Amino acid sequence: MILGLAYAGADSDAVRAVVTLGSGPITFEYLGVFSDNQNVRLGRCELEVRDFWREPSREAADSDRAAFERLRAATVAYFYDRKKALQMAMELNPKDYNFRVPPAFLSAEGKYDIRPKLKAIVAPVLLLQGRQDLAGEANICEAHSLIKNSTLAFIDKCGHMPWLEQPEQTWRIVDEFLAHLP
Repeated sequence: MILGLAYAGADSDAVRAVVTLGSGPITFEYLGVFSDNQNVRLGRCELEVRDFWREPSREAADSDRAAFERLRAATVAYFYDRKKALQMAMELNPKDYNFRVPPAFLSAEGKYDIRPKLKAIVAPVLLLQGRQDLAGEANICEAHSLIKNSTLAFIDKCGHMPWLEQPEQTWRIVDEFLAHLP
């Protein structure tokens, strides 16, 4: 979401429309909300596994594996439906992730804030988010208030990945949005 919206605000003539599924923090401050919400949703066992893989010796021995195992331990926090979360955690594959991207983004952007770019977006934008998304509602509501031509939609009983947790509702909303584009 962050990259797509930042691009739409930087080169608005090149963008016909934007669809976001799940919310990405539009400022560094909202990243803290995301992290806090993740921490309170993890149980003692998940926190223990995550902390196990944060130990410097494990990180030094295989940083990609440590990052992957931390992601797997945190998966339950991203979903409303625990069974779907456990299924996702079981299906995760380390080959599907580049764990160097988030740290590279944060080191390049630092305390980023894409709000000025959101104000420059002229294309129609669909902001679709699960009602129980880790990012919270303030982040996506602020994005909606800054993007002149945006539509905000929530899916109940849904976390950070609506296309996995509520696929029928997700694609119905996306299809309706796309069908009304000029």
